[in-house]
Amino acid sequence: MKTPGTVKAAAVCWAVAIAAGVTETGLVVTELAMDDAFDAGVWTAIGLRSIVYTVAAALVVFFTLGRRWARTALTALLSVVGLAAMVVPAAMELASGADFADAFGSGGELADPFLAVRLLHIAAVVVATAAMFTPGANAYFAGRRELQRS
Repeated sequence: MKTPGTVKAAAVCWAVAIAAGVTETGLVVTELAMDDAFDAGVWTAIGLRSIVYTVAAALVVFFTLGRRWARTALTALLSVVGLAAMVVPAAMELASGADFADAFGSGGELADPFLAVRLLHIAAVVVATAAMFTPGANAYFAGRRELQRS
């Protein structure tokens, strides 16, 4: 069965989201280095994020190949948990009176580029999630399940 355009579009959006996450990490690490705040904890965070983004990229590959479990994992891990990790703290800051840029940005010298990348990241996750559950994508994954049963 041919991979539908919506599945390909979702995969591209997931790739954009992963690239945005890597870029956010790079911006934060750069800011920490500029402030001489680079310590062992930063290395741990970089290692953890490297694992997360590598697993996310692998899930996107399996998703594109029609693996239903990968679609479920992307939804649970990135669409729900990952998106909540970006949006909930910012929403709490907004509720506490912070302005939008401070709530979603990094607050440092690289706050503007960080804000732009963070908003791109959030948008890519939302669009990828929506594309994963379009009628064409649903039919593709249903068809893949039928092929796996035969």
